[in-house]
Amino acid sequence: MDLVKKYVLEFLSLIAFVTAFASPNMSGSKVVLVTGGNKGIGQAICRKLLTDYPDVFVLLGARDQGRGERAVSELASSVPNGKDRISLVQIDTSSDESVHSAASSVGQLLKDQGTSLYGIVNNAGIGWGHTYEETMGTNYFGPRRVNDAFAAFLTRPGGRIVNISSAAGPTFVSRSRDSELRKLLAEPLTATIEQVDSIAKIYKGKADPEDLYGFSKALLNAYTVLYATECPDLIINSCTPGYIKTDLAPGGTGSTEKGSICPIYLLMAKEMENTPTGRYYGSDTKRSPIDRYRGPGDPPYEGP
Repeated sequence: MDLVKKYVLEFLSLIAFVTAFASPNMSGSKVVLVTGGNKGIGQAICRKLLTDYPDVFVLLGARDQGRGERAVSELASSVPNGKDRISLVQIDTSSDESVHSAASSVGQLLKDQGTSLYGIVNNAGIGWGHTYEETMGTNYFGPRRVNDAFAAFLTRPGGRIVNISSAAGPTFVSRSRDSELRKLLAEPLTATIEQVDSIAKIYKGKADPEDLYGFSKALLNAYTVLYATECPDLIINSCTPGYIKTDLAPGGTGSTEKGSICPIYLLMAKEMENTPTGRYYGSDTKRSPIDRYRGPGDPPYEGP
């Protein structure tokens, strides 16, 4: 009976997933995928898109289907006309299988509706206190998986990718005692994405557990620079949302709405169409260096 119950639950889960994709009308909309969209900054990004951009259709990505469904329901009911512009995508960015399955479903949906993906916000991430494999697999390889799987569906030219990073990334680089590692992360154009991948794998055992989060975000910034050079027809940037009070940073002081400001700017601002890509931005929407901390309100970074 337990086995029967298991299969029934899996079948119902599949039906719910298919139903989530059966009814939305995306015609004429800018379709945006937000991973980790069921809570915190990710949900704030989804809410802001639905509230301020009536031409946007949100694909809310969530690892847990139940939590994702609750977030979609809450947003659909609290935002005017929200129910017609949001749908759930079950996706665990740390899993190859989950990402490929989600990409297959989304790709078919976009094809059926004759549209493309306007943007990807790689927001899903974890903080301190996790293993090396968990941290790298989510914070660095997670966005890599999503971009590799979904980039084919992006509008070209002009599709956008926003990788949610952290000021812990530049801080890690500036404090690193490994001169070779510091140089690679500060000047990623001297390397390749494959080399950055290798660094992410071989650094295990060398990193202080307290540094893992910052290291993963430094890698993400370096990858952003390199991926943007590989895809000059896309608008690809990374940013810190700021020190926001979330499950990831319970000691944060800013609101999740404040944390959505820079990601939304990079995703939607028209001036980004004529701005060099592959850059890292502070929470105040100003360009920042990837090898040292720049505080909100400080002069924008103008270096290479």
